[in-house]
Amino acid sequence: MTLTGVLLAGGKSSRYGKPKMFERWRHEPLYMVAVHAFDAQNWPLVIATNAALRPHFDVPHATFIVEQQPHEGPLYALAQVMTQVDAAWYFVVAADMPYLNAAFMQMLAAHITADIDAIIPTVNGKWQPLAGLYHRRTLQQATQALAHNRRSMRALLDEVRVQFVAIDDAKLFLNINAAADWPQRDKGDTV
Repeated sequence: MTLTGVLLAGGKSSRYGKPKMFERWRHEPLYMVAVHAFDAQNWPLVIATNAALRPHFDVPHATFIVEQQPHEGPLYALAQVMTQVDAAWYFVVAADMPYLNAAFMQMLAAHITADIDAIIPTVNGKWQPLAGLYHRRTLQQATQALAHNRRSMRALLDEVRVQFVAIDDAKLFLNINAAADWPQRDKGDTV
């Protein structure tokens, strides 16, 4: 079984006002939280981004997928990755999650079985599709959803076999949408 890490890093950051994944968190760009978590698993890493953001990443060992049409959303980005990178499973995470960690990734990946298509964590019943696993066979449903202008991850999850995994730690899924969302930062980190 092959598993590839996928970092979704092509969003507009419209609510934030500038590309939030490059903001400093613990003395590094925020996107490096996910890079380190994937590296700890020794999984190949794909970064899905757009042409404007691509030059700002410094991850020599990553494969970059530059979206053909920028800002089409995470389902579009996932479909682009699945079309261009061969793997059985794709562990998809957003680039703006400061508390993501390798232990969580390892725990979620341990739920992989042959009879499911996606593994999605939940917190208090709320789905967390931007920190989950997707099997390659979901590409057909993703492509169909996109063809019908259904762009949400839920449009895909409604069509495939999903195993939901309840997680107690909501902090894992904190994402940064505005400057006020930042937890306490280290000295030297900037907004």
